[in-house]
Formats: sequence, structure tokens, C-alpha cells
Amino acid sequence: MAITKVNPYHLQPGPFVRSEDEMIVHEHRRLLHGAINSEEYAERMGNYFSIFWNSKDKNPATVRFQYCQAMTGPKVYVKEIQVPNPKRKNVTKFEITGQEYEELGKVTQWRASILENGVEVAKYESFLWR
Repeated sequence: MAITKVNPYHLQPGPFVRSEDEMIVHEHRRLLHGAINSEEYAERMGNYFSIFWNSKDKNPATVRFQYCQAMTGPKVYVKEIQVPNPKRKNVTKFEITGQEYEELGKVTQWRASILENGVEVAKYESFLWR
């Protein structure tokens, strides 16, 4: 197993993103698609992470995402997603949005890992991770 890359995206309040790169504009609009009032718009603000990973043996795995937020200092939060039947190439997505983002702030550092039978077999960290 290996994590090939992690794509972080920070959706912040403010005007629509303007860029020459169509993919950046598309990502921003995709995340806001369907929000029809200011409450729904605010609920979608936050950090989005797409974790791309490969599995050779296709055994069940757990994708773990650990992170710290601006208002909590060194406190580490953990989210996990079980993947019972992984394919050769996988994408697992995590969101830190809504009330969690509004009260605790943006993600300042993070670490993604894959566990197989409770044992870490792959990891990928942000530059600022401990």
C-alpha cells in the first residue's frame, strides 16, 4: 500500500475564485453547488482533503486522517474511514467544515495514514506536521 498524494483545498468565505486555471475555478464551484442561502454557503466553508492511494493486495484497510486546527493549538483530531473492498487505485475524502471549521478554525497541519489490521502501512504528512 502507498499514499501517492494528498490534495488539500481550503474553501474560504469571500468572492468566487478567479483564476486562469479552470480546475481551481471548477473545484470552488463544485463544492458550493446547490447552496441556495447564506446558511448553506457558510456550512460548506472549510478544509477538504482528497487522499489518493494504491493497494496491491486489496485487503480491507482503514484510512486515518489526523489534524490540528488553528484555535486548538497542538490538540490532534482524528477521523477514520473503513474501506472493506479497496481497488487498486483509491480516493478517500475528508472534510472539516461547518460548525467544526467555524468554531475551531482552519486546519494548520495534518497527517494521512493507511492501516491494515491495525498496523500502519503507509503515511503522508504536511510539512508542518509535528
